[in-house]
Amino acid sequence: MPWYNGDFPPSYKNQPDHLKEKAVEIANALLSEGVEEGIAIATGLKRAREFYKEIDADKSMDRHGIESDWEGVEPGDFATSSGKINPDSPDDLSQWAEKFQVSVDELKAAILMQGNSIEAVKNFLQK
Repeated sequence: MPWYNGDFPPSYKNQPDHLKEKAVEIANALLSEGVEEGIAIATGLKRAREFYKEIDADKSMDRHGIESDWEGVEPGDFATSSGKINPDSPDDLSQWAEKFQVSVDELKAAILMQGNSIEAVKNFLQK
């Protein structure tokens, strides 16, 4: 039996409205293809959840995306205009890796190649 105009299968009653509507849309499409009602109901709900999970994941990526801002990153932005990164301090490495948006290993490599000057490391990582 197809569902229309707010008529939902009883198993959908505790679902959010947007999810119920999408699940019914999918279930009705399955029914029109000859799928058994019980399977259409379960499949509709499962696919609706997957649909909204993908949308939420896409929105999450948009909100939390990291933009490139190397031109504007200066050592002064990190409360120091000159200084050194202590390569022997895990806390220091972790802090600076986060500020430069690189891994600790990438930061260590930059320090090995350019020295531990904040300015030198920043310039190297910009390339």
